Amino acid sequence: MLQLLLVDDEMSVVETLAITIPWKEMGFETIHKAYSATEALDIMNMHPIDIMITDIRMPVMDGLELVRTVSMQWKHIKCILLTAHADFEYAQTAIKRNICDYLLKPISQEEMVERISTVVRAIRAERESNDTYHRAMKAMRDHFPRLRGELLHDLLQGKRITMEKLTEKINLLEVPVRVNDDIVMILVRFKEQFSDYDPFEMSLMEFAIVNLAEETFEEYFHVWSCKDVHDYLALVLIPKEWVHNGLLELGESLQYHVNRLTNQLQMNIQHFLKKRVSVLLGHWGVFPEEITKLYNSMLLIFSKRFGHEKDLPVYIADDSDISEIRTLVLLYEPPLLVHLMEAGHWEAVGQKLEGILEELESDWSESSEHITEAFFYFFSAFSFIAHKNGRKLADLIDADYVRAKELTPSKTVKHLSDWVWRVFGKFKDQAVHETQSARMLAVKKAQKYILSHLSSDISLQSISEHLQMHPAYLSRLYKLETGENISDYITSLKMEKSLQLLKHSTNKIYEIAIEVGYQNPHYFIKVFKKHFGLPPQEYRNSKALE
Repeated sequence: MLQLLLVDDEMSVVETLAITIPWKEMGFETIHKAYSATEALDIMNMHPIDIMITDIRMPVMDGLELVRTVSMQWKHIKCILLTAHADFEYAQTAIKRNICDYLLKPISQEEMVERISTVVRAIRAERESNDTYHRAMKAMRDHFPRLRGELLHDLLQGKRITMEKLTEKINLLEVPVRVNDDIVMILVRFKEQFSDYDPFEMSLMEFAIVNLAEETFEEYFHVWSCKDVHDYLALVLIPKEWVHNGLLELGESLQYHVNRLTNQLQMNIQHFLKKRVSVLLGHWGVFPEEITKLYNSMLLIFSKRFGHEKDLPVYIADDSDISEIRTLVLLYEPPLLVHLMEAGHWEAVGQKLEGILEELESDWSESSEHITEAFFYFFSAFSFIAHKNGRKLADLIDADYVRAKELTPSKTVKHLSDWVWRVFGKFKDQAVHETQSARMLAVKKAQKYILSHLSSDISLQSISEHLQMHPAYLSRLYKLETGENISDYITSLKMEKSLQLLKHSTNKIYEIAIEVGYQNPHYFIKVFKKHFGLPPQEYRNSKALE
């Protein structure tokens, strides 16, 4: 769906166009209205406009100047001029200035629909054949190996991804695995010291090993790879569609081929790359439910069976190696608590704390070690965030710091839960207070600037440049803190000032218009009438009679 911007200092023209043309049927989702070039630029800073229809004759900045500005900042926006017959030659000249069409007033509804529909079709055709889009898609495909590796890395580290999102990513990245597929994993570790390689050499070596793995296993398996946090290469083997039934008919075991090819991989690496590696083949599991568990189990086996030995090239895990990893899963599952607090995602922090405490209650309520482990984890995270913000934890949490020093929260899950939620509440309240203070300070600075520039043609762009903020951010922040749009606040102040001038001065209407920042007296009169229900002169006359 497209977004349209109508620009004309004649309010009636804009309102009529907005109401009478069947924009939605033509594919427009939103119709934006601006009554000056300044207001139009503010809207374009906040919304992804596709087509702008603008009048030529406007005060301060005319339609051509507006188009010139738009063509420099938003090259994709299609600009259409709305002009009278008197400006026909003017409009024709303007076609050379990045204007895709012009509409002569008066224009019938049918002709306008036809002309704008042509522009809409052109936009859609451009999007379908857009070189930028195709270049982006090609670039994404070129980066598929890295993106696939990042997804696998996240899964190994236990990052939670909804099944819907995971399926979407798998399909997008063309990973040859489906939910509930059987998988088996291999970890490859270099025997040389990592200091023997520079990063570029390591990247080449990893690339070469993955290529060898794909060639070695290609008859029976798809290979999905990444480098883990320990600098091991993790290779997930996914049986090809024919394998299970095909081997069953041949009377062969898939495990036999996995074992055989894993040994072959180690020999290929040594033969072709002249590198000594340790290779661990793990147990089978179900994707994605068991992938993190399989990986953690393999890390444990690696440390037990290999250690620092360099004479064990391949180890194949058997049933004796099956071990439940008795850890607090959610405690160390990304995103980590400290990272969520650092980013100020307090809702997510609360969900993380709730999940950890529920896991403690359901699985480890009788384990003093796990409760103590969780307590020190929480205490460390709270301390880090306090110190990073230049505060002492003791100053932030008061009596709860004394309880922590006495290890009171580590006695039971209930003690820990009570302590955690009190401390979390103090951190959250402090952060919210600081955020609100910073926002209100920005609002006050914006209002101060507006008050001191009320007689100029003030805009969101000029205010945001003064405050060094993005216009869209400033607009949303102002609305969030005050409940009104910044443009409404500006108009309200201008109208209040014009009332005072009408009451207590003998200035003419056009002089008052200029004094409150309206270069076009007719536009000022329309805004005033819309705001107060009667034109400024009638208002002045009514006050004179009182």
